[in-house]
Amino acid sequence: MNQLISSSLRKRLSALAVLAALILTGCEAPLVLDGVEQAKRNAVRRSDNLQSMAYNGSTLIVVGSRGTVAASSDAGLSWTRTELPGAPFLMAADTCPDKSFVAIDYQHNLWMANAEGADWRAKPIDTTETPQTVSCDAQGRIWVVGGFSSILRSDDQGDSWTENSLGDDLHFTFVQFVDADNGLVAGEFGVVARTNDGGENWEMLEPIPEEFYPQDAWFQTIDRGWVVGLNGTVYYTEDGGNNWQDQDTGTSEPIYSIVAIGDSLYAVGGNGLVLTCNACISDQSGASGWKRFNHGLPIRFYLRGIAAAGDKLWIAGDAGALHSITLVDLKNNNSGHALAFQEAE
Repeated sequence: MNQLISSSLRKRLSALAVLAALILTGCEAPLVLDGVEQAKRNAVRRSDNLQSMAYNGSTLIVVGSRGTVAASSDAGLSWTRTELPGAPFLMAADTCPDKSFVAIDYQHNLWMANAEGADWRAKPIDTTETPQTVSCDAQGRIWVVGGFSSILRSDDQGDSWTENSLGDDLHFTFVQFVDADNGLVAGEFGVVARTNDGGENWEMLEPIPEEFYPQDAWFQTIDRGWVVGLNGTVYYTEDGGNNWQDQDTGTSEPIYSIVAIGDSLYAVGGNGLVLTCNACISDQSGASGWKRFNHGLPIRFYLRGIAAAGDKLWIAGDAGALHSITLVDLKNNNSGHALAFQEAE
C-alpha cells in the first residue's frame, strides 16, 4: 500500500512539476523574447568585442567583432548599427582627409566607408601577412602594417598595394606619418623604424628597452612621442627614438590605445583602465604625470577603442562597452564621475 501511495504521490508531484514549468515558461517567454528584440535594436550589444574608434569631425564610429560597426552623427546621442557581410573581425579603424573611414580585418581586407560611416565596401589587401593596424595619412595614403615586419601602402584607396618588409619575423603594431615624408612604425621586441622619404626607405632605430611590445603610440613630431604597451608601461622619446624614458603610470594593467587631445594624452587598457596625462604635450619634459581616472563603473574587461568627439572622450571595449567622459572631468580628474553608458538605439 505504501508503495502504491508513494508511486501515486510521485506521479502527482511529477505532473505538478510539469504544469509549473509550463506556467513559468508561458509567463517568462515573452520577457525573454522582448529582451532579445531589444538587444537586436541596440546598435551595440553585450556580445560585441569592440576594438577601435575613429572620429572625422562629424561622425563617430566604433568597430569590432562579427563585422560590427556602430556610427553616430550627433556626438553619441544616437547610434546606427551595421553588420558587414561575412562577419569579419575588425581590429582597427581610421579617418582620411576626405572624412571617409577605413578599417581592416584579420582576413586581409580593407573596408572603406563614406563620411557618414555607411556604405561599407571591402577590397583585398595584397599580402599573405596578417594585418595588425591601419592609418590614413594627411595625403590620403593608406598604410597597413602587420606580420613579418610588413609595411603596405595604397595610393589609390586600396585598389593596389606596395609592400615593403624589413625582413624580420615580427609583428608591427603601429604606424604613423607626421607629415608627407616622415613616419614611424613600431612592433614586437621594441623594434622601431623611421622613414624620411615617404616610406620608400626605412631606417631601423635602437629598440625600445626590455624588448618592449608596443600596443599603440602617438607622435607629435618625428622626434617627440609616446609608446604604450603591456604591464602599464609608457615610454617617451624626444630625440626620434634614439633614447627612451620610462614614465610611471602607477598601474601594471596593459595599455592598448593612446590619443592626444589638446595638450593632454589619454590612454585605455585592461580591466577598464583609463589614464590621463594632463598637459603632457605642452610640458617640454613630456612627464607631467600619468594618473588613473576613477570612472566609478565596474568594468572588468579591456578597453581598446578611444576617440574624442565634441566635449567628450569616448572609450570602447569588450562586452559591448561604450562610454563617454567629459573632457572637463578628465582635466579636473573628477574621480568617481560615472561614465554615461550609451544604450544605442
